[in-house]
Amino acid sequence: MYLEFWIIFAIILLIGELMTGGFYLLSIGFGAIAAAILNYLQFSITIQIMAFIIVTLIFILVSRPLYKKLNNSAVDKKSNTERLIGLKAKVTEDIDSHKIGTINVNGEVWKAVSDEEISKGELVEITEIDGVKLKVKKL
Repeated sequence: MYLEFWIIFAIILLIGELMTGGFYLLSIGFGAIAAAILNYLQFSITIQIMAFIIVTLIFILVSRPLYKKLNNSAVDKKSNTERLIGLKAKVTEDIDSHKIGTINVNGEVWKAVSDEEISKGELVEITEIDGVKLKVKKL
C-alpha cells in the first residue's frame, strides 16, 4: 500500500538532491528507499517510519563531514574585488595624492588613488581596496 509512496518520495528527493547538492535530500531519499524495502517485505508502517528516521539520521551524520570536506576545498573565499590585489594595471587618467584617477585592469576601468604622482600610461600594482576605489603604487 505504501510502497508506491516511498518509491515516488525517494525519486523526488534524489532528483531534488541533483539540483541542490547539500546531501540532505540524498539522506532523506536513502531513508525512503529503506522504508520502501521494508514495505516490500511487508513490515508494519510503524517499522517503516522508524527505519526511515534512523536511516535518514545515519546518512546525515555520515554525509555532513564529507560535504564539508568537499565544499571547503573547492571554494575560493576571495571576492571578485579582493582578487584584484597584486594585479598590474595601466593608468588611464593621471593620479596624485589629491586627485582620483582611473586605471584599466583586465579590460575594466576602475577609479584609483595613490600617495604618489602617477602619469597616464604608467604601469601600477594594486595594493588595496578602498570602497569602490583601488589604491595603487608605481611599479
